[in-house]
Amino acid sequence: MRETPQFKVRKTYEEVADYLKDQIMNGVYKPGDRLPSLREFSELLGVGQSTMREAISSLKTMGLLNIRHGEGTFVTRFNPEDVLTDFEPLQMVTREDILSLLEARKIIETGIARLASERRSEEDLERMKAALDEMEAAAANGELGVQADWHFHYAIACSCHNAVLETLMQSISTMMRRTLKASHEKVFQTKGNPERLLEEHRDIYDAIANRNSKKAEESMLYHLLGVEKKLFD
Repeated sequence: MRETPQFKVRKTYEEVADYLKDQIMNGVYKPGDRLPSLREFSELLGVGQSTMREAISSLKTMGLLNIRHGEGTFVTRFNPEDVLTDFEPLQMVTREDILSLLEARKIIETGIARLASERRSEEDLERMKAALDEMEAAAANGELGVQADWHFHYAIACSCHNAVLETLMQSISTMMRRTLKASHEKVFQTKGNPERLLEEHRDIYDAIANRNSKKAEESMLYHLLGVEKKLFD
């Protein structure tokens, strides 16, 4: 019988991902095995479905899991040790990398924000609000808050309840986190920028919460254009 202890306190998705990775590396879940559904796994481990979803997404990015829509989530048929050995994240983030990603994000995330305002649930809003609180705490502590920033944007994508859009965001997650780190390091050098960025994220949240699709789209575009301007002016 597989060990499925419930987490007694709320865990971040990184901790859940580490637990699942250990289960895979130790052979509890073998290559080709189908994992329990998102709902089943959330109940088994005692965590929210949003936390579970991000944990699975991070392991998918590493190449340990394969999501087949309509079928479920499977452990990759490759040897997990080989996958982790071969997985090499980008070492450098160039100016061109950041510009290319921002260009893509302006196309993708403005539409995502609009759709999220139409489809978001109260649970989705709670997840966005938790990411905002995480960003605020990071700013107060003088931290970059890269993970919190990613959590917020990914939460918006999940709020669309569209598997393709969610997968699209997952596909750029590694690049996005690395460019977020590089951009935050540059932008945060100017006094007042962390607070301004937080306010821009709040504006996006408010528009989605109020189901104002036009404002949500505009606020997202304003935010991404602002990041670009702060970085390269």
